Amino acid sequence: MNENILYDTPKPQETTPNRPTFLTVLCILTFVGCAMALGSAIYGYFTVQTSAAVLDTSMQGMDGMGQTGMMSELQNTMQKAVDNALPNLIISVVCALLCLFGAIQMWKLQKSGFYIYCVGEIIPPIAGFFLGAGGMIGSIGIAVGLLLAGVWITLYAVNLKHMK
Repeated sequence: MNENILYDTPKPQETTPNRPTFLTVLCILTFVGCAMALGSAIYGYFTVQTSAAVLDTSMQGMDGMGQTGMMSELQNTMQKAVDNALPNLIISVVCALLCLFGAIQMWKLQKSGFYIYCVGEIIPPIAGFFLGAGGMIGSIGIAVGLLLAGVWITLYAVNLKHMK
């Protein structure tokens, strides 16, 4: 036993701020989401031609019934996806990596990660608009993408007070 208990100096406690549980959960979900987005972008790039061929085959089987309206619009949207496969891949991969890097920075409680994350979340829906995801189907996809980006950005913004 140590006889000088009263004279021992206390060990200094670490002063690193604790990461809130909510921010930890958001970051983990973002890490998983980024991995899924990367996998989806790469898979989509290599399968978009096959998907277009399947759609064309199914349209031929409709004997002209689906050549107007929504089916025609779907076929046009699919053709735009085939034409823009490489730009879509590049944008998707870069934005997923931006989101991942931003989440890593926020994991470290650095506020700069929030702004990097925001850029990575906002660019894909906007790029979808400019790459020709037009019509009702494309517009719905863009609206949903912006809505989800807004929700995630808001969830992270709630935690900005914990970051430096």
